[in-house]
Amino acid sequence: MENANVLIVFVSAILLFCIAFSRLITKAGIPVLVFFIFAGMIMGSEGAGGIYFDNASAASSIGNFALCYIIFAGGMATSWKSAREVLLPGALLSTAGVMITAILVGVAAHFLLGLTLMQGLLLGSVVSCTDAASVFSILRSNNMNLKAPLAPLLELESSSNDPAAYMLTITIISLMKSDGGGFFGYALMFVMQLAVGAGLGFAFGFAGALLINRIRLNSDGLYPVVAATIASFVFAAVQLMRGNGLLGVYIAAMVMGNVKLVHKTSLVRFFDGFSWLMQILVFVTLGLLVFPSQLRAVWLPALVMSAALMFLIRPAAVFITLSGFKYPLKAKLFVSWVGLRGASSIVFATYALTEGIQNADTIFNMVFFISLTSVIIQGSMLTPVASMLGQLDKEDKTLVSRSFTDYEEDIQGTLYELRVVRGSKAVGMAVSDMKFPESVRIMLIKRGESTIAPTGKTLIKEGDTLMVTTGKTEALLALKERLALV
Repeated sequence: MENANVLIVFVSAILLFCIAFSRLITKAGIPVLVFFIFAGMIMGSEGAGGIYFDNASAASSIGNFALCYIIFAGGMATSWKSAREVLLPGALLSTAGVMITAILVGVAAHFLLGLTLMQGLLLGSVVSCTDAASVFSILRSNNMNLKAPLAPLLELESSSNDPAAYMLTITIISLMKSDGGGFFGYALMFVMQLAVGAGLGFAFGFAGALLINRIRLNSDGLYPVVAATIASFVFAAVQLMRGNGLLGVYIAAMVMGNVKLVHKTSLVRFFDGFSWLMQILVFVTLGLLVFPSQLRAVWLPALVMSAALMFLIRPAAVFITLSGFKYPLKAKLFVSWVGLRGASSIVFATYALTEGIQNADTIFNMVFFISLTSVIIQGSMLTPVASMLGQLDKEDKTLVSRSFTDYEEDIQGTLYELRVVRGSKAVGMAVSDMKFPESVRIMLIKRGESTIAPTGKTLIKEGDTLMVTTGKTEALLALKERLALV
């Protein structure tokens, strides 16, 4: 029992250390989740923790469980109003772009690394999707005001391309395990999984929203539990019906997030936090599964493939996919650079381990190395590249964190203007420090000729006009008196 307590204290201390230093890491453009991979490696059998973990099947199950909720959170936070403007190019990047990437990586791995063509295609399928957690983390932590419509395009692509990569990976593994032939059968299965996943996702999404709206629970805290149960039910039910569970979960969540839903704001915030927990879980698990000593044998070929993916293959896939759209050259170059690989790719690589595919260990270690280098190199250079390509909008003050996931419930109440005058206690305060009552919501800040969509970090200045909405005038009067607003 004492050994277990020591282990819990050690693991908790490592995780708290990672979280505490998250701001320093994100300022460098590196997602904090990368730190949790290293935390898992430190805890592992070749690190200070000495925890031996070599169970690919368990890691795969944990990864699937986590991905279900990560993708559900992404779907809940997908604003149809913002997404529909980039729906077609985003959908093409999430499907055709994934396939083009998989094929090009497969061919390159075959000729450059000496893998068989099928092994190369398996590697390509696994790394064909971009990582939503990494993309969201970097864009929002750096408060990047990207020129329209780059932010919703990038977030739609990264949050919706896992299902295509998942299906490609499963299809290639099935082909490698078969005795030959049956290609058209697998192609039909691929299409059927898409159709069943999408159809059931829509159906379960509307049914789930109806259930949450109609059910009357004694505690508001039970509504997130109901929604979480719906997510796991949708994933399992769609899989049982031979559909794509990840696609079904994403579409169901997107439907639920875009219809009238009681406690929508609290649900979105719950799943945002819960998805962080799931991301930490999967990153630490994958870090434990990796043996650093084995990376020495693959670092050079993995570095070659990582460079090819960053500078040749991803740009080729983006330019081919977006060739029918009038995006400027520099915008396409920036989209090409935001091709960060991450947890999804590493989870998909565990499928090869569990199925006993030849060279599965090599493929897994290469995917792990490719994902790390992608997030560290591309992530840290994201802001400089956006600036160099002129993709930062210095005029538009609407932050990226509100360009796509501005999921506030319908405004119920009256819109008021509050002026910040000289002597007001609000001058110099961050929005989060103003302690707005729950019934009062700040919507916009007028500052001179500019309009700012505030975040918790936004500082209030003398002369600002705060646009707030509330249905309770007594709460508004108390706020005005406390902060000396007019």
